[in-house]
This record gives sequence, structure tokens and C-alpha cells, in this order.
Amino acid sequence: MEDFKADLRRQMREIDIATGAAADACLPGLLRRLKHHQNRIAHSGLPLLKLYRTWRIHRLSAAVAEARWHVEQGRLARMGGLAGRR
Repeated sequence: MEDFKADLRRQMREIDIATGAAADACLPGLLRRLKHHQNRIAHSGLPLLKLYRTWRIHRLSAAVAEARWHVEQGRLARMGGLAGRR
């Protein structure tokens, strides 16, 4: 049983490291798109377009926060410790 638990912990650590690396690769693109929509919201003349951009900013902000959390989890896993989900 202990061998199974150790193997499961090792697999979870590898998954956290891989997920962190993938999130780290996606983060610059997410930040670029978020900044783009934040800059364009002031120039949105149409109310529907402004509503879309507000929604998009909200969703991208959530994605950036999630990606940063996964990057941090990957760092912790590489160092040998794991933190619980928020």
C-alpha cells in the first residue's frame, strides 16, 4: 500500500510540474490579450462591443490568475513540496 501511495505522489508531482510548465508557456499570450482588451475598452463606441470587452477582460483575468497559480504549483512541485488548492 505504501508503494502505491509513493507512486501516486510521484505521478501527482510530475503532473504538477508539467501543468506548471504549460501554464508558464501560455501566460505571456494571456497577458498580451488581456492588455489588448484593456487598452481597447476605452475606444469601444458601441455598447455591445464594450460589454463584450468587459466580459473578455473578466474571463482573461481569471485565466491569468489560474495560470499564475499553476506556475507556482509547478515551482513548488519541482522543489519537492505541494500546496493545497485554494
